[in-house]
Amino acid sequence: MGESARYPAGGLHTFAVRVLERAGARPEDARLVADGLVAADLRGVHTHGVLRLGIYVTRLEHGSFRSDATLAVVQDRGPVVLVDAGHGLGIAMAMRAMDLAIERARRHGVGVVGVRRSSHCGMLAHLAMRAVIDRMIGVALSNADAQVAPWGARARFLGTNPLAIAVPAGAEPPLVLDMATSVVPHSRIQAAAAKGERIPVGWALDAEGRPTESPQDALRGALLTFGGAKGSGLSLMIDVLAGLLTGALPGSEITPLYERLDAHQGLGHVLAALSVDAFGPAEAFAARVDDLIRQVRALPPSEGSLRPFVPGEIEHLRAEEYARHGIPLPPQVRDEIERLAGALDVAPPAPSA
Repeated sequence: MGESARYPAGGLHTFAVRVLERAGARPEDARLVADGLVAADLRGVHTHGVLRLGIYVTRLEHGSFRSDATLAVVQDRGPVVLVDAGHGLGIAMAMRAMDLAIERARRHGVGVVGVRRSSHCGMLAHLAMRAVIDRMIGVALSNADAQVAPWGARARFLGTNPLAIAVPAGAEPPLVLDMATSVVPHSRIQAAAAKGERIPVGWALDAEGRPTESPQDALRGALLTFGGAKGSGLSLMIDVLAGLLTGALPGSEITPLYERLDAHQGLGHVLAALSVDAFGPAEAFAARVDDLIRQVRALPPSEGSLRPFVPGEIEHLRAEEYARHGIPLPPQVRDEIERLAGALDVAPPAPSA
């Protein structure tokens, strides 16, 4: 297949569901996970798309992702709920937790759900954007396994610890911030190493704590947070909120996704929904968000920029284009699809015509 091969989102979704079911996932869990993976590919976040199917299948087969897990309420205080994911498929469990947060926000104006004993939960924007459907603001936090050195340290201790915030608009697309607290994800370093490329200084440290341009040395060292002490502080606070507060493992004790495949990961998440109506008419708020977006977009561009973009706008435009014309998948993703199709005897998705 050529570099320009594109795949319809529906075909990718059907393939992902069948692969997960063949690996032992329940139909509803498979659907929720497929929703999250394809949403990531539509937005161009291929590191969190169907590329992850293989490791999910492997962990299902090893039992470290429990196919029989249910989301169990540990403590219920009305607008604040603590749940246990039972080491199930993280995307499915986190989505159920977000739905619970939305349901509580309808009643109380705000809903906050802490999740313990979970696993990799995919692209956080997908979770936060669930609240936008109900004209609410969605917030998603997750900790992760230690790949990042805190500010001033050289040893791995923090995860990439992402956060996402989605804000409903009116005629404009929603505002969607989705970011890791590291400068780049670990997969960017791995990709550079596989291609024999150098990495920019400021992405990572080597094992001796020195800035490095070598991805091989970076893989033996640690990633860096964005913004120095600011990013490091934010990452640590996400670990406190998603890990310590929920009773999940801190990043330093989480099992890496691709290591110790028979061991549970033990991640924690915080999913929150904030009802706009609790503060005033949702229509008026949406109009103000639209106005804000248009003001930013109308600002004069900086040198070399086409124009200013608000958070999530580029991904939204990409998703619209990919939904119409198919998702152009990187060769690594296409190889993984073919491998899984053969291993599980599932028909691979057909490229777009």
